[in-house]
Amino acid sequence: MDDPDVSYTVILVEGEQLPLAVVRRTGRREEAFTHTLRWEPSDLLSRVPAEPTWTARPAEAGYANGFLVELVREVRARQHLSEFADFKYFAVFRTAVDVLDLGLAHMLVRRPEFHGDQEYAGHHMWEDTDALHDIDRGEDMRREYVAISADEAAALKQRIDTRWENEVLRYHVVRIGGTPFAVAGVPRNPHSAVGPVMFNGEGGFVRGDLLSQVADAPRCSVEEVPLDHAVSVMSALVEFQRHRSRAELTGGHAVFAHHQDRLDLDSAYALVQTPEPHHRYVLPLSHAEAHHLHLRLTMRAARRAARPVDGHYYFAVLASLRDAAEPDRAFSLIRCPADAAPRWELFLRPGEWLPTSSPLTLVTLPIGAEQVERITAALAGRTRHLQIVNGEPGFLRIVRWTPASEETREGPDGPWQPCYLIGRWRDEPTWTITEPGWPVER
Repeated sequence: MDDPDVSYTVILVEGEQLPLAVVRRTGRREEAFTHTLRWEPSDLLSRVPAEPTWTARPAEAGYANGFLVELVREVRARQHLSEFADFKYFAVFRTAVDVLDLGLAHMLVRRPEFHGDQEYAGHHMWEDTDALHDIDRGEDMRREYVAISADEAAALKQRIDTRWENEVLRYHVVRIGGTPFAVAGVPRNPHSAVGPVMFNGEGGFVRGDLLSQVADAPRCSVEEVPLDHAVSVMSALVEFQRHRSRAELTGGHAVFAHHQDRLDLDSAYALVQTPEPHHRYVLPLSHAEAHHLHLRLTMRAARRAARPVDGHYYFAVLASLRDAAEPDRAFSLIRCPADAAPRWELFLRPGEWLPTSSPLTLVTLPIGAEQVERITAALAGRTRHLQIVNGEPGFLRIVRWTPASEETREGPDGPWQPCYLIGRWRDEPTWTITEPGWPVER
C-alpha cells in the first residue's frame, strides 16, 4: 500500500530515453534517485520551471518503481557490459524492485558469450542456465536481473558460498585408507529441499547419503571440514579422476592459475599439448573439451588484442561460439566509437552504417582492419534480413535487403512486397535496426 505521506515525481528530459531522476518527497524532505543509483538530498523540483527541456510527472509508488528499475537496469548496463570482458556478470533478484539493493540478489550468472549463460552453483562450480532468457522472454514474470561489475560478482559469489556453508550444508571428507575418496554434504536442516549429496570428482554433486553407506566400512574415516577445505579436496579429486582417465583424454591440457580453478574448466588461461614444469595446475581434456576451450581462449585473446580501426572498434557478429576461429563466417558487422560512450552501428554497405542496439544478445568477436575489409566486401553483396523496432508495442518490421532492393511482408507467411524502409532511416530517429541472424525465409 502506498504511504500517503510520501509522494513521487518522475523528471523526464526531452529527447532522452531515461528519466533524469525519480524524486521522493516525505513531508518537507526531498530526495532524488538519479543516474548515481542512490537516493540523495535534492532540489530538483524547484529547478524544473527554469529547465525548458524538463518535464515533472507525478507518479504513484508502483509507477515510480518501474522507472527506478529501468534506471538501475540501463545505467548498470552502460557501466558494466563490455564486449572486451572475458565474462559479463549479472545479479538476479526474486522481484523487480529488489534491483535497488544489490544485497538482495539471490543468483549470480556469468555470460562468456550469448547462448552460454552459467549460474554460480557454489563450491567454485558453474552450471548452465536459461534464467536470463526466461526473464527476457516473459516466461519468468517475477524475477529481474541487472549487470554488475567483476568486483560485485566476486562479492556475490562469496555470499553464495557463505550461504551454502552456514545455512545449507555441512561438509565431510570421506577417506579410505587415509586417501580422500569423496566429499559428502549433509543438510543442516533435516527438512531442507536439499538432500544429502556427494562429490567424487566425476561431474558435480549427486544425491546420495554417503555417510550412512560408509558408517561401518573398514579403513574408512570421516572428517567434518569447512567449505574452503572441502573445495580443495574436490579440486584434488577432479585431478585424480582426470589423470586416471588420461589415456582417453588426449585433446590437450587446460592450464589454471589456482588449484580450485580446476572445478571450472572455463577458468583455464591456456591450452597446451604438453604441460611445462611451470604449469602447476593442469587437467587433461577430451578432444571436444579442448576444442571448446580453444574457441573460448580465441575469443578472449581477440578481446585483449583489440585495437581501434579508423577511430572505431569493429566486431564480427557470429552465429555461435563455433565460428570464433573463423571470423569470415560472420553474418553481420557492428562497430562503436573508440573514444566515447558506445553508440552502436550496423554495417549496411560501404559508407553507410545504421543505428543499432547494444550487442547483449549477440556473439561478437573484435577484429582488425584486414578482417573488416573482407567481411564488409562479403556482406555488401549479400541478401540480408534486417529488423526494425521503434519502441512502440507491436511495431516490428522485417526487411529483406539487397544492394538493389528492399522488401517487407506482413506476418511470417505473407508475400514479400517492395518497400522503402531502410532507405529512410535518417528521417526516423526512434528506429533501431538489427540483423538477428535467424532464418526468415520459407
